Amino acid sequence: MKVVVKPYLFLQQALGFKEAALDLPDGSTVRCLLQVLRRDYGLPDIFETGSWQITLIEGDKLIGLLVLADGHNIKQLRGLQTVLKDGTVISLFPPAAGG
Repeated sequence: MKVVVKPYLFLQQALGFKEAALDLPDGSTVRCLLQVLRRDYGLPDIFETGSWQITLIEGDKLIGLLVLADGHNIKQLRGLQTVLKDGTVISLFPPAAGG
């Protein structure tokens, strides 16, 4: 099955794409997708730039990474156990900051 992944802000630079259609086995979960992104695309657990760092993932727990599946926060679904379907659009957002 194909899943579309759209990272935002500095995650685009970290992953090396603005949008990608990834092939995953049927029945894959968000956890499986994140493992592929970490292993094959270099999604960092901790993003560092000079004077600051942001923890995105700690072990198997999302810390500063917001994951939407077809526009729905996975925390409101089944979390990392959310099962993906063919054509699911996954949006990845780092934590918001500003002033």
